[in-house]
Amino acid sequence: MNHNREQRCIQLFNRFKAHFQRSLALDDAEKDFYPSQVSNQTNRMLADHDAAEFCRLMIRFTSHMGVDDFNNNWFFFSDFIYQDEDLDCQHAIESKQKEAPNDE
Repeated sequence: MNHNREQRCIQLFNRFKAHFQRSLALDDAEKDFYPSQVSNQTNRMLADHDAAEFCRLMIRFTSHMGVDDFNNNWFFFSDFIYQDEDLDCQHAIESKQKEAPNDE
């Protein structure tokens, strides 16, 4: 039987894999590709690989930080990525830059 943390990692992998599969299907639809057995199998393999890599990075990323550090980093990443699309994210990034202007 798996340790609880290992089990949660497996569940997380399955969730990431499902998200990556949806993303790949959306990417194909935006490019006007029609799904076929070959493209579906390729997307499943790509989603499997991407989910495994993402989980591996998350595990490594979190191995030396606590919950608070993880949350701070995660919110910073999301704000940084979406700052051009969301004013709240932009304000959060600007306030972070004012707090630590030489943090690059």
